[in-house]
Amino acid sequence: MLNLVAPDLGRPLRVLALAAHCDDVEIGAGATLLRLLRTNAGSVLRVVIASSDEVREAEARAAAAALADESGAEVDVFVGGLPENVLPAHVGTVRDLVLAHGRPFAPDLVFATHLLDRHQDHRVMAETAHQLFRDHPIFEYEIAKFDGDLHTPTVYAPASVEDATAKVDLLEAHYPSQAGRTWFDREALFALMRIRGIECNARYAEAFHCHKLTI
Repeated sequence: MLNLVAPDLGRPLRVLALAAHCDDVEIGAGATLLRLLRTNAGSVLRVVIASSDEVREAEARAAAAALADESGAEVDVFVGGLPENVLPAHVGTVRDLVLAHGRPFAPDLVFATHLLDRHQDHRVMAETAHQLFRDHPIFEYEIAKFDGDLHTPTVYAPASVEDATAKVDLLEAHYPSQAGRTWFDREALFALMRIRGIECNARYAEAFHCHKLTI
């Protein structure tokens, strides 16, 4: 099994996470980011979120602070404040947001939503990632939802019980606005990580799609 958790860069790791909505990154890659940031001392995570309102932005910033405390890494957040569910009407603004806050960051690794995600906002962010980071490894994370659009992943990141639990605890603690939604449920969050763990011979895992990777 190839271990890419601690690449020999000679400097701290720079990770960019792109999201359409405030909780997307933690749902799709929370445990993996905890492991990456904790393993690579001095790492920096930048989160760029396209859509939000004041309530959800406050939740995202609190979650980022908790992630920084949990991992010991630097975490910063940029929020675009666009309306949810209509990002296809704001493609240019989304692109400008990522150009302003993502490209200058010069990330080593990019996390984004999946190109085949059926949620229109998620697709816009995925397409933007591939347009602007053509020479970067992009790990497309998955989010379970009513649409039933999960696909067979190509990349697996095993997660310890501690990291899987920390991810779920963080989501529950810092995104109260999402409580009661069918997909925002402790059992559901653990269930997908358990299934992906079975697929890579681990207890828990998060899984990603990667179309091209240079090693």
